[in-house]
Amino acid sequence: MPSVIVVGSGAAGLAAALAAAEGGADVLVLESAAAVGGTTALSGGVVWAPGHPYGAAPDDAADALTYLDAVAHGDADRTMLSTFVEDAGRVVRWLEASTPLRWELLADWPDYHSEFPGGRAGGRSIWPVRLTLPEEVAARVQRPAEPGVAPSPVGEGADKAMLFRGPVRGQALVGALLAGLRDRNVEVRTGVRADRLVSDERGVHGLVAGGERVDGRVVLATGGFQHDPGLRAAFLPPAAIAPLGTPGCAGHGLRMAMATGAALANMTEGWWMPAIAVPGEQLDGVQHYRPLHTERAQPGAIIVDRAGHRFVDEAQNYADVGRAMQRFDPSTYSFPASPCWLVFDARYRARYPFGPVTPGDPDPAWLARADDLDSLGEQLALPKGTLASTVVRFNDGARRGDDPDFGRGTRQYDRWIGDPGAAHPTLAPLADPPFYAAEVHLGCLGTKGGPRTDDRGRVLQLDGGPVAGLFAVGNAAASPFGIATPAGGCTIGPALVFGARAGEVAAG
Repeated sequence: MPSVIVVGSGAAGLAAALAAAEGGADVLVLESAAAVGGTTALSGGVVWAPGHPYGAAPDDAADALTYLDAVAHGDADRTMLSTFVEDAGRVVRWLEASTPLRWELLADWPDYHSEFPGGRAGGRSIWPVRLTLPEEVAARVQRPAEPGVAPSPVGEGADKAMLFRGPVRGQALVGALLAGLRDRNVEVRTGVRADRLVSDERGVHGLVAGGERVDGRVVLATGGFQHDPGLRAAFLPPAAIAPLGTPGCAGHGLRMAMATGAALANMTEGWWMPAIAVPGEQLDGVQHYRPLHTERAQPGAIIVDRAGHRFVDEAQNYADVGRAMQRFDPSTYSFPASPCWLVFDARYRARYPFGPVTPGDPDPAWLARADDLDSLGEQLALPKGTLASTVVRFNDGARRGDDPDFGRGTRQYDRWIGDPGAAHPTLAPLADPPFYAAEVHLGCLGTKGGPRTDDRGRVLQLDGGPVAGLFAVGNAAASPFGIATPAGGCTIGPALVFGARAGEVAAG
């Protein structure tokens, strides 16, 4: 019976372990943190799975591939993309048959560029239905930093309030996969860090963890490297980056793969996300950054850089807003949009939640406030008068339902993420004092770079041949998407698909 060691316990690692166990392997999962699930457990649990069987209108793999061809620029791998869209439906059906997972269709969540060829206005993303887990399973799942979030989701329906502010269904996804492993007697050890791989000229034969050698084929599923300052400086853009996800995403798997001579790919890319930092919120002892989802898109708010100017359609998908925040200004030799400011008025404050603050709550100290825009700009150290002039220009278009500078509201995603009960879902003038501002950081949900793999998860050498006995999946491997973040769940979708495929091959 072959032995398979999976290092990491997010969606990719758990899917690999489950597939390897079903393939007859003796499987061990090692997780360096005290809880199971990694960044997946902190997520919404959304899965982008073109070709899944849960919608009324069948999807077509060729259409999904056409869409990926339109958005996946840069260091993208078309063979991997083709495999993903052709196999995603099989994998999500298999997970439903093999675990307590049951999927719910997100019928209205559009692809992030649904206006492109092959894009769809909804229906390619799914997520787990609410789930009651055995107490001993639920207790092992990573908890989020936000207070008051239950370990498994409650409530009915996949509305936006639940998607972006409600229970975290990534915990349901992790818990269901963990329950599947428990049913197959797979050991999952937490608090154990893999020290190094055991390898020679023939390939990888196991690893050393906690001073103990464990023999077997190795699947690296340790997440990305966004929490390691040295690796960020070496590979990511030099704009100030705020690391999201669990602190264990510090490049451990990347370093182990590099030691075997693995080829690397897509190293400068990340899953970008505008984020805010609330003082006192920590995750495993480090500052926690909150993703800024719907707050950017609601009527009565804009984002300005440190020169006081708008620079992006605030309502478009988070990845492209994050990419715009990396703009370099050669005249000041700086990245003026990292960090930047989200500015809104009293009418917005009275209607919409912002981070942990809901309408009616006292204004927190970390939220800047002033009775006029010039005074607010002075608080934010913006050039005198620039914020007021920016707002005047924005308001002139917003009153007409138009954004001539950046086209806000013209995209399907903009309108979906906005307020359907407002006169315009995403545009309204900032007119009612007092005015508010919060600092927005360039967040990185996870990195996209890592060892290059084939479509079975095998780590490849510089000459293109596989490193025998070594696999990498999820954010521990190079994403095949290049610069693209094509839709909601496009991190977890490939993690499950290529995790499952790697586990199947490792067991064989």
